[in-house]
Amino acid sequence: MPENKRVFPRFSFSEPVAYTKPNITVNGSIAGNISLGGISLRVQEFVAMGSVLELQIRLEHAPTVIWAKAQVVRIREVMAEDCYEIGLQFIQDEQCTKAINEYINKIGENHG
Repeated sequence: MPENKRVFPRFSFSEPVAYTKPNITVNGSIAGNISLGGISLRVQEFVAMGSVLELQIRLEHAPTVIWAKAQVVRIREVMAEDCYEIGLQFIQDEQCTKAINEYINKIGENHG
């Protein structure tokens, strides 16, 4: 069994996330999970490994959309759904980290 390299625990997160890559804004990708270190998304188009995307994430308790930059670190084609699952690592930003940390703590309280 492969060793889990993840530093932060992941939590199920199925909110829509918009992302921007150079000259294109894409709406309607769906997140699969989120952690303090990153997020996974299901997207309709191929996004190259190493791409840096700007994300618009709506967290349940947050009054505004959280903007985050993240780099693609994993890509998997999901043939059955004709889409790609991409793993993104957040490029640390204090405001984003604080908002996601608050969200994750709230989830932990509700499941603990």
